[in-house]
Amino acid sequence: PTLLRRRARQRALADLLRARHPIPAAWRDHLTADTLVCRCEEVPAEAITEAVTDLGAADARTVKLLTRAGMGWCQGRVCGYAVACLARPDAADPPSPADLLAAAKRPLARPVPLGMLAAQDRRNK
Repeated sequence: PTLLRRRARQRALADLLRARHPIPAAWRDHLTADTLVCRCEEVPAEAITEAVTDLGAADARTVKLLTRAGMGWCQGRVCGYAVACLARPDAADPPSPADLLAAAKRPLARPVPLGMLAAQDRRNK
């Protein structure tokens, strides 16, 4: 219950910040072909544009799969919004929450010690 309330407060703050300080539609005008959109995987804006125009990517998830944008250390937490925006056919149309969620979906993972895998292998024999 306390974690749910805390998450709800944090989302409310994020929504308020997004409403008060929206990202201007003209931010794309500042991009050059070699501007890094995804710093973790070093994906330039040109690669994302190419994925959309030449390879037919129609959404952020497809762009992610074709370019690896959003697949680095931050898992798209830094570049996810920019990639979702660049994947939209209409620059004036911001990405929907569904677009952002599709790009951010990833399986839960955690490190597994090799000893645990070896013990599991011994039990399976």
